[in-house]
Amino acid sequence: MASQQSRVTVQLREMILNGEFEPGQHLTELALARILGVSRTPIRYALGVIEQEGLVTGIPHRGFRVEQFSMQDIHDAIELRGVLEGMAARLVVERGRHLELVPRLRALVETGDRLLDGRLGRGSYLSEYDQMNRDFHAAIVQAAGNRALENALRQNDKLPFASAGAIALRDPQDIRDVLARGHHHHHALVEALEHGAGTRAEALMREHALIPKRSLQLGPERHDSGQTSLQFTGLSLV
Repeated sequence: MASQQSRVTVQLREMILNGEFEPGQHLTELALARILGVSRTPIRYALGVIEQEGLVTGIPHRGFRVEQFSMQDIHDAIELRGVLEGMAARLVVERGRHLELVPRLRALVETGDRLLDGRLGRGSYLSEYDQMNRDFHAAIVQAAGNRALENALRQNDKLPFASAGAIALRDPQDIRDVLARGHHHHHALVEALEHGAGTRAEALMREHALIPKRSLQLGPERHDSGQTSLQFTGLSLV
């Protein structure tokens, strides 16, 4: 079931990003299940995932509405996440919480090493790596102890590809290279925190957040609506 949920999530995401569903269009579990030839269970899961990503919005008793967004919206949100998470990393050091955080982060990084080396997980490793990555980012934000920052990140994550772990690639085979670059940042960040280098940690987090921005591949502009059609395989770590 897990692999089917992931497949349906990627497929539904692709359909939205590639313009098969228009902004404002209503989607229902039943209709999507018929279109994709699956039961409503993986559809329900997929809609929950892409709602968190900001691609759709749930409407009580009416299903979901496809959201409208521009490439500039996505780029701005990605950069803002880097600023906010960078601030969180700096605050962890300034508030003296870095040494107690480092063992937790190091354990997560070691799990990521094993996943990327193929020593953990069966079949696709993406869902396991995604969980590790989200736990890594969440641990830093929580350790910062700044509720306003946490609220700002939750709001910002509602835009597509703004949250930790979101990646869009034309060729899904590139995913391991992208993850390897990001994981190198994880190692460097742990080292910076271990040495109490708050400014360095902040800079690393800001750079780390730009990976999804660099991975986005633009298709032709739809000038009539001001929207951007993204002609690629929309792969997020699901």
